[in-house]
Amino acid sequence: MATPQQKTRWIVHGVIVAAGLLLVTLNFGPEIFGGGSESSIDRAALAKVAPTMTDKAYHRNYRSEDQCITCHTQQVLGAPKMPHEPRARCNECHKIAV
Repeated sequence: MATPQQKTRWIVHGVIVAAGLLLVTLNFGPEIFGGGSESSIDRAALAKVAPTMTDKAYHRNYRSEDQCITCHTQQVLGAPKMPHEPRARCNECHKIAV
């Protein structure tokens, strides 16, 4: 049987873990669960792992996010499906491969 001190210790640990999970969810929730917008720090981290664009005329002549969204949601010319919600400034993360 647990002593009152042990019970108190478990309660304190539980509250700490719950608070930690809450902070993680609030900080990373939009990326994990969708929606929301990421901070510039998150965008910088995402840009490091974002796939590069092929060096094709349609990427070099990039004009708007609508153009990207059309190709990557309808998979025009075999474009890979976009694995995230549409965001502003596609070329902030996705760069043309050199």
